[in-house]
Amino acid sequence: MDHATQVRLIRIALDAIERGEPPLEEHFTRNRPDAYTSPERAVREREILFKAHPIVAGFSSQIPNAGDFLTEDLTPVPIVIVRAESGGLRAFANICRHRGSRLVQGCGSGARRFVCPYHAWTYDLDGRLVAIADEVGFDGLDHSTKGLIALPVAERHGLIFVHPTPDAPLDAAQILTGLDADIASYRIGRFVHAESRAITRRMNWKLASDTFWEAYHIRVLHAANVAPLFVRNLALFDPLGRNHRLIGVRKSIEQLRTISEDKWDILPHATILMNIFPNTVLVMQTDHAEVYRIFPSHDHPYQCTTVVSVLAPEPSPKWTKTLELLLGVIEQDFAIGEGIQRNFESGAIREVVYGRYEGALEHFHRSIREALAEHR
Repeated sequence: MDHATQVRLIRIALDAIERGEPPLEEHFTRNRPDAYTSPERAVREREILFKAHPIVAGFSSQIPNAGDFLTEDLTPVPIVIVRAESGGLRAFANICRHRGSRLVQGCGSGARRFVCPYHAWTYDLDGRLVAIADEVGFDGLDHSTKGLIALPVAERHGLIFVHPTPDAPLDAAQILTGLDADIASYRIGRFVHAESRAITRRMNWKLASDTFWEAYHIRVLHAANVAPLFVRNLALFDPLGRNHRLIGVRKSIEQLRTISEDKWDILPHATILMNIFPNTVLVMQTDHAEVYRIFPSHDHPYQCTTVVSVLAPEPSPKWTKTLELLLGVIEQDFAIGEGIQRNFESGAIREVVYGRYEGALEHFHRSIREALAEHR
């Protein structure tokens, strides 16, 4: 984040603390529970937000060398990403062109070929079909027409973006509208992937995301862990296209009142949350980054999986403890989310209300509605 923006935000935070009131939106807003319960809405979101929109599919540091690969099975189109001999990335639908079998599982290193586990059709790292077992049965088949289905792929700031639709445009800088310079300044492209965990819960994927977009709940739900660190209800929100940034302010920020503005640095006194639309939450902490990639279930509107990852400046066993601590906080949020999901399904209420300190929450849902409407 550039220094002028930091100074602006720190001034807002210090003024809010002095007034005893956080920055407020002009009005409170409303949302309908069927945004979380409608099967038809769930289908449209999967098709438009997760199939017709680029997503963060992994991290450059997971596949640093030629032949390293990773897979992503939570998207509507299964994806395999591989580091080519040239050093660039290739991405493909993880589907054999013979009978549609899943080509490869998990992640790995040093691959030179991908061999289908069903009938041993073999592809090189550029996706070309290079061998067919017992090829006499396919006499006359043009190999060039049966290579893997290529998907657009790009990497930026250590994040790997894939568009699940072949030949679709993919501009990583454009995806990061409003956040690109901020993320560049944190140099997370130099970080390493420390560890990831997947959490599956019975709730709509948006409920998992919602918990990041307001500080209102912290003093109540997280009273026993992180609440004492933060200023009550104080979160600094900036809409950035369909992306946005929300900064939770720590009480320690008041130390800056005695320091010259030219030396102000917001990161030691804040948690900086960035929404990379539609489903990735990038959180900058003082000494590491957290990434939450949230996916709806393939076949159930009331279930989602969140992949929680820690990116760190260097490998160390300590990051496992860091991950365990943040998962403890997230589990509190997700337990509430599962209860909310059940309550929405009951049909007992027809709307929910987002308060004037919850502008990021309203922006998140409005951005989704706008994206869905564009494809209607």
